[in-house]
Amino acid sequence: MPVTPSSSATAEAALARNLPHVRQYVAELLDAYPPQHAQLQSSVSRLVAHGRASPLEHSLPFLVHGAMTGDPAPAVPVAAAHALWWRAANTFDDFADGDAGPHLYGISRGAALTAALECGYALPLRALAAVNAPEAVRNELVDTYLDGWTAASNGQLGDLLIEPERTTPQAILDVYRDKSGAIYAMACAMAARLATGTTRLSGSDAELVAAWHRFGQILGMLAQFRNDEDDLRDGPGEDLRNRTPTYLLVHLLDFLSGQSLQQALAFLRRAPYSAVDREQLRAMMTAPEVLRPYHARLSALREEACALLDDLAPDCPFGSALRARVQAETHFLPAGRGASHGP
Repeated sequence: MPVTPSSSATAEAALARNLPHVRQYVAELLDAYPPQHAQLQSSVSRLVAHGRASPLEHSLPFLVHGAMTGDPAPAVPVAAAHALWWRAANTFDDFADGDAGPHLYGISRGAALTAALECGYALPLRALAAVNAPEAVRNELVDTYLDGWTAASNGQLGDLLIEPERTTPQAILDVYRDKSGAIYAMACAMAARLATGTTRLSGSDAELVAAWHRFGQILGMLAQFRNDEDDLRDGPGEDLRNRTPTYLLVHLLDFLSGQSLQQALAFLRRAPYSAVDREQLRAMMTAPEVLRPYHARLSALREEACALLDDLAPDCPFGSALRARVQAETHFLPAGRGASHGP
C-alpha cells in the first residue's frame, strides 16, 4: 500500500516515497493484459519503460491531493493516468519530429504509435476505473480525463494548422489553454475530485474542484510559455525554424505595423532555411517595447495562480511546492508575486 507521510515529511519526500507505488500500479495494469494480447502488452511495456519521460510527470496529482488532505498517497491512480498520458504524448511528439529514424524506443515507429494510443487512452481509463472510490466518483474521473484528452487534441491541431501571420494573440492563448492547460487542469481536477471523497458534489465542493481545475489550466499555460522561452533564448530555435505560431511571435506581428510588419513577415518567410533571418526575428521578438505587454499578460496569469493557491493551499508544504512550480514556470518574468511566494 502507498506510504502515508508523517507530519514532518516534506512534500518532496512524500512524492519520492509514493513514486514507486505509481510504477507498481502501472505494472499491475500491464500484467492484467490477457495472453492473446501479448504483442500489445510487450509494446506498451517497452513504451512505459523506455519512452521519453516528462519532468515531474507524476507530481501534480500528489501535490493537489496532499494540499487538500495532507496525504498524497490516495492519488496514486490519478498520478499513473497523468504519467501515462505524458508518455503517450511524448511518443506522438517524437513520431511527428521524425528525427529518430525507423525506430522509437527500440521498436518500429508504427508499433510505437499504436502502443502510444493504448498508453494514452485505454490504459489510463483502466487506471481510473480501478480507483477505490464510489462509482459516481470513478465516472467523474473518467469524464474529466476524456475532456482533457479531447481539449488537448484540439489544442495540438491548432498548433499544427494555424499560420502565425493569419491569427491573433487571443487565438494562440486559446490553443495554449487546450494544448497544455487542459492536461494540467485534468490532473488537478481529478486529484481534487478524489480528495472530496463524496458520492455527489455539493456546491462548495464543486467550486473547490473548479478552482483547482483553473489553477492547473493556468500552470499548464505558463509551462507552455516557459517552453517557448527556453527554445527562443537558449534552445535550438525550432519554433522559428518550423514557423510555429507561438504567442510571442503572433504578439509581435499584432504589435507591428507598416514597414516593420512587412520586414518581420519577410524574416518569417525565410526563417525555415535562414539562421540570419531567424536571429533578426528573434531580436524583434525580444525588443523591450514588445516584451512589456507580453510580460504583463504572463504576470497576470502568475498573479492569478498565486491568488488561487492563497485560497486553496495556504501554509502547507504541498502548497509551497505548488508555488515553487509556478515560480519555475515564470522564472524569466520580472520579479513579482510568484517569486516572493516560492519556498
